[in-house]
Amino acid sequence: MPETTETITVDRPVADVFTRVADFSDLAEWDPTFDSSRRIDEGPLGVGSSFQVRGSTAGQDLDLVLTITEYDPPRKVVFNGTGDGIGTTERIEVAATDDGGSEVTYHSAFETERSDLLDAAMQVPFWFVGKATIRRLQDWLED
Repeated sequence: MPETTETITVDRPVADVFTRVADFSDLAEWDPTFDSSRRIDEGPLGVGSSFQVRGSTAGQDLDLVLTITEYDPPRKVVFNGTGDGIGTTERIEVAATDDGGSEVTYHSAFETERSDLLDAAMQVPFWFVGKATIRRLQDWLED
């Protein structure tokens, strides 16, 4: 299963950062894998909130529904997603830094219907996608 974990520090309070990263309506603005993202339910954000995301990676089109399965503001949000033969878990944790900023840790893991050998071959490209995603997330949070 390809996976990546990246951490950044931004000069924004934890509550502000969490509010922004927990709402995947803006996912396409900072994750280069996705071209569009939108919330597909109503009500307060929390466990059960779902998002339709579309994009592509490694030449494969993606059409996924990501649903919040853990919601612990302002510390942690976990999304599980399925679609197009892929399962994904996206976990974002936010912690305060000593200077009033935030440390953001983003973990992403994909499972596919492909063989374990093909999954292993996808690990390196997925690692590069993780690096690009965390850089874009940092830029987006610092705007």
